[in-house]
Amino acid sequence: MIGFSSWLAPYFRRFVALKRAGGAAFDTQTKLLTQFDRFVGERTKPPLRRSDLVRYLASLETLFPRSRENAVSVVWAALAHAQRHGARVELLARPPAPSGSLRKRRARIVTPAEFERIFAAASELDPADGLRAATTMTLIGLLYTTGIRIGEAQTLDVGDLDVDAKIITVRRGKFGKSRLLPVRDSTIRALQRYLVHPRRRVATEDSFPLFVSGRRHRLVHGVALKNFRSACRLAAIPLPYPRLHDLRHSFAVGRVASWYDQGRDVDALLPILSTYLGHVSVENPRAYLATNGLLLERAATLFARKTSFLDEGRS
Repeated sequence: MIGFSSWLAPYFRRFVALKRAGGAAFDTQTKLLTQFDRFVGERTKPPLRRSDLVRYLASLETLFPRSRENAVSVVWAALAHAQRHGARVELLARPPAPSGSLRKRRARIVTPAEFERIFAAASELDPADGLRAATTMTLIGLLYTTGIRIGEAQTLDVGDLDVDAKIITVRRGKFGKSRLLPVRDSTIRALQRYLVHPRRRVATEDSFPLFVSGRRHRLVHGVALKNFRSACRLAAIPLPYPRLHDLRHSFAVGRVASWYDQGRDVDALLPILSTYLGHVSVENPRAYLATNGLLLERAATLFARKTSFLDEGRS
């Protein structure tokens, strides 16, 4: 049972159930909504007035802008649902506008040459007698060659790797979706080497985490990001450093660029790429690829090749 206890609890439970029925895990959002439910239970009785919402917004002022806006987006959607189903809720005229400081950062595409430098630098990470270098190399290699999300990589268990079939099972993907990820022989070999690394000192039973920290706990995002940035610094990559998620973008762009080079039908292949990346819609990888200079160059070359006959006979 979801831990809602205010007078809005029945509406919030139905709202979360609908989201999950549509395939979303909705765990983080449920936690945010639970916090608001506690706010309602401690401070209000029906109806929920606009002045109550103003006080709630004021209580979020100490949060980082993105955290604040994540909470607001979930709460406002849940309240709109509750209002439509008869709850006595006075919504504000419009949801609070997003902060001007939250401009979406454009993806930083990591070229193969840059990745080779970062990968080599990762092998030099201190301590020399620790696991940090091997974990970082194996993790970023997996991210760059498969486009798997960093959150998905962190939650992989040893049993999710099928060496014989050359498949990784992603059991906890975005929106709670699972998928099978065919990988190259070189990727399988790299993961096998990591599993038997003498400094890993963690059991290789199916239920144990695949990626671990030096303390032999499941690797967390903050540690992975710190290690990746250290490798970028050692590799003399210009600021701002790429994000771990940018390795996913780089995989998608690199795959499509290679299809352009091969003269393949990119539009026909995008649904395959979308499925491999675990997207809900083919429009998601399109967003990765939009306005990318490398792909625009490839597209222009392909267009010129396919329309060269128009130039024949010109003086």
